[in-house]
Amino acid sequence: MKASQRRVGIITLLALILSFSLTIAQDGSGRSVVGSGIVSPIFDTLTQASNITIDVTSEVTGTRVGFDRLCQGTTDVATSNRAISTTENSNCTTNNVDYTELLIAQNIVAFISAADAPFAQCLTLNELNTIFAPSSQATNWNLVNAANADTALSVITPTATSATYSVLDSLVEGDGIRIDATVVDTDSDVVTTVTQNAGSIGVVSLPAANAAGSSVKILLLNANDSFGCTSPSAESVEQRTYSAASPLYVYVNRASLSKAGLTELLTYMISSEAATVINDGGLVPPTATTAEANKTALDGTGNTRPFSEAATAFQIPLDVNGAVTIAGAASASDYLKNLSAVLTSQYTTLTTDTKLSGQFAGVRRMCNGEIDIVAVNGSLNTDQEAACAANNIKTLNIELGKQAVVLVSNAASEYLTCLTTAQLTVAWDAASADTISNWNQVDASFPDAAITLFAPNEGSSYTDILLETSSGKPITGRNDIELRDDPLYRAAATANVEGALTYMSWGDYQKVLANNQERIQLVGVDAGNGCVLPNEATIADATYPLVRDTQLLVKTASLTNPAVQSFLWFLASDSNYGQLEDVGFIGVGFGSLPTLRQTLQKAFIDAATDAQTQAEATPEATGEATAEAPSTEATAEATVEATSETSTAEVTAEATTEATPAS
Repeated sequence: MKASQRRVGIITLLALILSFSLTIAQDGSGRSVVGSGIVSPIFDTLTQASNITIDVTSEVTGTRVGFDRLCQGTTDVATSNRAISTTENSNCTTNNVDYTELLIAQNIVAFISAADAPFAQCLTLNELNTIFAPSSQATNWNLVNAANADTALSVITPTATSATYSVLDSLVEGDGIRIDATVVDTDSDVVTTVTQNAGSIGVVSLPAANAAGSSVKILLLNANDSFGCTSPSAESVEQRTYSAASPLYVYVNRASLSKAGLTELLTYMISSEAATVINDGGLVPPTATTAEANKTALDGTGNTRPFSEAATAFQIPLDVNGAVTIAGAASASDYLKNLSAVLTSQYTTLTTDTKLSGQFAGVRRMCNGEIDIVAVNGSLNTDQEAACAANNIKTLNIELGKQAVVLVSNAASEYLTCLTTAQLTVAWDAASADTISNWNQVDASFPDAAITLFAPNEGSSYTDILLETSSGKPITGRNDIELRDDPLYRAAATANVEGALTYMSWGDYQKVLANNQERIQLVGVDAGNGCVLPNEATIADATYPLVRDTQLLVKTASLTNPAVQSFLWFLASDSNYGQLEDVGFIGVGFGSLPTLRQTLQKAFIDAATDAQTQAEATPEATGEATAEAPSTEATAEATVEATSETSTAEVTAEATTEATPAS
């Protein structure tokens, strides 16, 4: 987040107001809290609301000074509106300060308009700059986006001393915001002003926007075309799909947790009991997932640095060269083909040799040590595990996600609202082509209506998913159906014929919905445990039956190969996330990519260390200086020295420290 003169003024003002000793009960042993002027008010409010007997001295020093004092061991708690940096973490490590990181709330900004506003419902970051940046001269909405109505633009903001303003200032380019904005005192004033002007846009905290109800419209934000328009929530912020927000952290010196009342106070702050106080303060409580991470971090049973540890320093070398060999299940074919095409266009001396001839053959080649990566749809069986173990082949698992087939039927066909997997097998199996032509032949309770089926062209991976997951074995689809790749065409055709049924990916179904196709219905599937409709949740947890999971197993010995490292790093980059969704993979959230990158970086370092250890254990191999074994070049020593020769070497000593929890 950028520092601005206004923010310096804010913090100075807050420092004068908040640098005081907040004493709830004297016990002769104070607990010092220093740091962010944005976080301190909610920390103090939660302290008062906790009713816990504790002596707390709260001082606003700014985040940087707060971390300095924490890592010098001169304060018990540091508050911050950003994660600790690599350098600050190194200072704590150098001074043997073991700390725990807690995320107590999110400061989420909502952009609101009048309920009947005529302009766009979703704003890009460029449009936000056009509206709010200090250099903005846009006076009408059609100057923000030509597709908008020619309506006068009016910008309503809170005061420069508010936490909401701080987030807005950090989001748009320049120092501060446009000088002709209408500034009001409170969120309530923003809401009132917006409702009175159809061309206005206001900036408020998310709780205030939600409290306004139907009187305003909460606008979506498109921060990245990979995931598109997103509504503000704790979930979308934690998944990094909504960027108009600031996390509020508490860092506690674990040595201070023995001081009476401090553990109890922090336990209250991360509990559901504190949620109301946080919301009333204009902030948003963290999700249940984050709450659990907070709990295990505080009690020491989990990662004590769950939110900042995933920072990384690895970079793909511009001159990387070599080949990556991949085999296995065809379900990864489209994804790997697309990813490889983009990768090799940017790094022209890097190649990928991909032969996806099936999971069985791919795993056999992996266990023989022939390839770097194998795509699989499930766990290895006992024989495959034994074969890999016999050759000392170990693997790193990377989840690509789940692909699902969703069925769409004619809306007038009420009997097609839910189908069992057995009924689907009968309807689609090639063996049915000559004998099954009406729905009552699939199930006697169905009407005597003609079966009309529409499917993608031959070779679609979604046909394989449908047939294999419904029947439990590989079968061939019937050949008396109309084939057309365009999902919009298939949906429209299904809408026009009673008894019609088609299938498509979840992503294609979203396109059908966006096209406002009428007279169709989504079909539930019963695999023996009741009817389940597909949605992102039931697909991700595989309670919806027509789902296939795909992972990549990477040979750990290949993780010293710069070509393999670069391929995996490219896969885990933010800019390539959209390729997962393009081929229908669901379940790997955008917010999980930093953790994946941290996992990869640590795996690169571990592989280099293992290679060096093995080389030292074999004098002959050591004497040959690994010239005949390129995979051992990226040794642990090279990693620490951080030369610019190879990609592994760019995983610096600083990154090594960063990849290791402070605890």
